[in-house]
Amino acid sequence: MAKALNFKIDNQIYDLEPVKLDRKKLYGWTEKLALDEKEQECNTLSLYPELSMIIPKSGLGQGVVDEEGKWVEKSDMKYVYEDGSDAVLVPSSFDNEIELSQRVSIEYFLDHNITSVYSLQGEENHPDFVKSIQENQEIFTFVFNFRADYEGDPAFLIENNGEVFVLIGKKIEFEYIGLDQFGTLDDEEITEEEDDKFDFSMM
Repeated sequence: MAKALNFKIDNQIYDLEPVKLDRKKLYGWTEKLALDEKEQECNTLSLYPELSMIIPKSGLGQGVVDEEGKWVEKSDMKYVYEDGSDAVLVPSSFDNEIELSQRVSIEYFLDHNITSVYSLQGEENHPDFVKSIQENQEIFTFVFNFRADYEGDPAFLIENNGEVFVLIGKKIEFEYIGLDQFGTLDDEEITEEEDDKFDFSMM
């Protein structure tokens, strides 16, 4: 059984289990399989040209070294904010109650790139919760963390035909150009010969 999220609205707690909607399960998928002349499956290799070396699959990894080139263990590193202060660990959304007190407009919601969708199971046991989402003129939002991390993702509650979904995404930062800057159009000169051509699609 999946772990439940505990939503809080007006001192009432609603426990619902999130089930991730997998695009592959909904629409299926295709895979390309590379075979050699003997119909054997080909493996992915990496070429290290400096040493004329072929590195097999899973032979590469990532690590961190300090200014002196010495290996740094992950346990010795810490997260900091841009100003250099220590980052605060945000707990998992499954560990605490999620108080639904913040609402946003549909326009604000559409400014996000949705990366994950969860269906909340057990809504039939909480009709008041579904009604609260359904009748809300705006959209409930909260910070979602699947596991404890140093930053959460914005999440939104959407109701559709009696089902409630959690949509998780990232804010899209639009760059504002300004009213004083003008756009440019490609000025293509239309010759008299091209202008006189007869368009049969107009008949």
